[in-house]
Amino acid sequence: MKIPIMALEGYITKIGRKQLSVTTSALILSVATLLAGLGLWQGRYFADSPRFLTGSAINLAAIWTAYRVNVALSLRITGFLPDTEQSIYRVALWFGVYGIVNVALFWVALPLYYQAGLTGTGFDLSWALRVSFFILSGSLICAGLTELTYAFRQWRSNQAEVEQMQEKQLQTELDAVKQQVNPHFLFNCLNSLSVLIADAPATAEKFVDEMSKVYRYQLSINGPDKEDILVTLDSELRFLKSYIYLLETRFESGIGITLDVKEVFLAGHMVPLTFQILTDHAIHYNMVSPTRPLHISISTTDTGQLEFRHNRQPKVLNMPLETPGINALATKYKLLFNRAGAVQLKEDERHFSIILPLIFT
Repeated sequence: MKIPIMALEGYITKIGRKQLSVTTSALILSVATLLAGLGLWQGRYFADSPRFLTGSAINLAAIWTAYRVNVALSLRITGFLPDTEQSIYRVALWFGVYGIVNVALFWVALPLYYQAGLTGTGFDLSWALRVSFFILSGSLICAGLTELTYAFRQWRSNQAEVEQMQEKQLQTELDAVKQQVNPHFLFNCLNSLSVLIADAPATAEKFVDEMSKVYRYQLSINGPDKEDILVTLDSELRFLKSYIYLLETRFESGIGITLDVKEVFLAGHMVPLTFQILTDHAIHYNMVSPTRPLHISISTTDTGQLEFRHNRQPKVLNMPLETPGINALATKYKLLFNRAGAVQLKEDERHFSIILPLIFT
């Protein structure tokens, strides 16, 4: 059922954007011409070749003219009544315009039908009125289909606007999380560095080098194109290794981070600073000490997903599944994949894990 619906959506979108191919347009026009001839003259339409060719030529000219005039006028109607709640007025106007144009062209074509011998020996007023009634009925159907196409285009446009607004709002939330992380992280690094300078100068030099790599990476992904940027898993891991060094220097045996990432997935793309946000979240909500170390593992699954996992040892309260940092990060991945199941959060009494997709382009 889903495939026909998607095909119908694509077809309506093409109609709305006037992207029908020449072949499709010719096919629709040919079918409409044949149906018009069959409706006007039933079996007599196919009785002989001259009648068929002459009637088809007249009908083709009338239908093509009606189509061009109706399209031009319908665009004026949508410009005059653009709002969604004006649907009834649009349909009424479309019906009036289509009905007047189509019936008028039929009555203009009547003398041509008569001269070609398609209407019999004389003018049949009752037949002409019956045909006019059926043309009006078809015009009403066309008005409904036009409104359906217009409403679908409006819905797609509104959906795109909503998604853009959601993405901008989410980017703002992520930026806010990053701004909260960076000053706090810098303060802790400077504290650790002040101790190392006095006690272990060689380690302090290495610490400064790794710290510069961390901030160089953060500056690179916070440039003018930060809303659209994605980074490879390889570059994020290189950043993470420097970040791990700083954390292990600060917490010593209180934290342990292991990596188990398959090389085949290193080209996959992801949201920048994903690992930093998740790691800082784990440190913030759990106790970290040599007596109760925090164990974090980062790995890839066989299906090309990322799993971030750590043991749970809450400081005071149970760690919520949806905190500002993780919630914004998860929503960002959902928007990128346009589906709700892109991110999986799992928690029990002993462990917490989050599974994120990699984006391959």
